[in-house]
Amino acid sequence: MRKSILTVTTAIFIIGIIHLAVTPITFKSYTIDALWFASAGFTLIFLAFLNYVLINIRQRQTKVFVVCHIANILCTIFVALLLTVAFEPHIIFLFVLLVSETLLVMRLQYSS
Repeated sequence: MRKSILTVTTAIFIIGIIHLAVTPITFKSYTIDALWFASAGFTLIFLAFLNYVLINIRQRQTKVFVVCHIANILCTIFVALLLTVAFEPHIIFLFVLLVSETLLVMRLQYSS
């Protein structure tokens, strides 16, 4: 199960990196839209790091699981709301990744 969580986490991290790399190409100057676009990439990178830390801690700490669950659920809700406005294949793929990450982390917590 840890391998599948790590695979999904890596995919989310790569999408965040791509999101940041595309920002200067999409927006030619620093505008509020460009900063919001970049912040979504930073959010995905932060979420990936949070999930990576969660699967690598030795002791099962409830506080870490709670923070990770809240972050996963909020990001999933945000992308679900984004899908109502922009129904694009890459956003659907990100939504599937976030839902699977959320369910896998919940399963990890309750498996042992």
